[in-house]
Amino acid sequence: MGKVKSAIITSLLVAALLVLALFATISCNVPGTNNVKRYNSFLSGIHLGSDLTGEAYALLYPKGVISVTDYYLVVNDDDNENKGDYIDKYVSRNGVFVEKDKAEDEEFAKSVLSDAKIISDRLNQKGYAGYSVTVEDGFVIKMTMPTNFTWAAFREHDAASRSEELNRISNVVQLFMMDGTVSLRDNAEYESSKSLISIREDFASFFTGVRYYAMGGNTAVQLDLTDDGFTKLNSVVTALESSTNAYIYVGENNLGLQLKGGTALESKTLYFSATENNAQNFAILLDSVVNDNVLVNSYNDDTANSGTELIVATPAYGEYAAVCVLVALILVLLAAIIYPIIKYKKLGLVNALIAITYSLVMIVSLLLLEIQLTVGGAVFVALGLALLTFTNVRVFESVRTETMTGRTIQASVKDGYKKRIFEVLDLHVILLIASIIVALVCVGELAACGFIFFIATIASYVLHWFTRFMWFVISSPVKDKFKFCGFAREVLDDEV
Repeated sequence: MGKVKSAIITSLLVAALLVLALFATISCNVPGTNNVKRYNSFLSGIHLGSDLTGEAYALLYPKGVISVTDYYLVVNDDDNENKGDYIDKYVSRNGVFVEKDKAEDEEFAKSVLSDAKIISDRLNQKGYAGYSVTVEDGFVIKMTMPTNFTWAAFREHDAASRSEELNRISNVVQLFMMDGTVSLRDNAEYESSKSLISIREDFASFFTGVRYYAMGGNTAVQLDLTDDGFTKLNSVVTALESSTNAYIYVGENNLGLQLKGGTALESKTLYFSATENNAQNFAILLDSVVNDNVLVNSYNDDTANSGTELIVATPAYGEYAAVCVLVALILVLLAAIIYPIIKYKKLGLVNALIAITYSLVMIVSLLLLEIQLTVGGAVFVALGLALLTFTNVRVFESVRTETMTGRTIQASVKDGYKKRIFEVLDLHVILLIASIIVALVCVGELAACGFIFFIATIASYVLHWFTRFMWFVISSPVKDKFKFCGFAREVLDDEV
């Protein structure tokens, strides 16, 4: 390859990496907008785990249980006409106030534990990197989920994104705390509606399953009917006036999933279009209820005198945990760049370009695939870079060994790569299989880490061979290729 071609390819690659690096790492206010608009870098747009940006939690009080704050808010108010009723009705238990008839009822406490298990199962299907459902003070369920904030949202540079993520979590809480069975009613308002299915019939038995459906950018709730369910439901819907819809409820809550009256069902599979988040939540909730996982108690209702408040907690590793992780990754990248440069001179610059390319590939992958990055995930990103640097160094050393025998650099490179090809391939295949197993078998954060390492391993293998190409491109115009690589060739007697 000539000097011109080498210079053009190298310049284009460096320019592309430089531009991509700027977009990937630099956030700033957009000039000309009076600092109203802000560009958030690729890095600041990556979703981070709860260990880096904190968790959001909600406290669910079953009917008959209220917080200390709510109790004394009424009792300490002499003008409140309910003051006497509260004093007579509630008794203090484990840091909350419980109705006296429920305070000593062991079955009531057990029912709260049972409800917590059902809510935990519902959250498990969401695929969060981390979550928990615990019973506190003996009667209060605490739902904890990752905020899924980006760095920009966490630092409130992107208020819209922050609000959107909190709304998503709030929606999950509101849906998954719903009690009651599934029913079909004729009005959008519960008070004005009546059931379209006889009380003697179990509407849940109409379904063989409920699932989240996604294809071609469309998302929906998919309900599969039994033969009897299809016959019965079809007769109910067709008997309605065309101006009347049939609505699916869980307890007293209208999910907004409706069937048009007077229209026959076309198949035993029903699809209800919804946004991605709502479709998944509806499917999880309905599947739980249809399979008889129904909450015994109602939570945070009017009688509990308590709304459902979403509280954002401080990250487990501190407010600047994400910055610390980024600094650690930068130090790993610098080590992967500096060590080869010291040992292999200009050849180390080739490895530096590849290391930077790997870093940008991982940033873009995490951003586009919306993978939640945790501390564990960051470790696997670093391991992928270490794998790439290790395989490159192994080959560089193999080439050095060949040159020590007096062979030309072209022959040494060819044989050096040839001798390490199976070692490099075997190592990547083993790690790739391990990452797939972790991603598919595990759940939550471990599954996310497995997927991240899967991407990192593929990137490492592809870029390992791209290193050879760039070695050839950059070193082509150089006359003394041994000096370019920092190799010392052994001079044979017959060459003197």
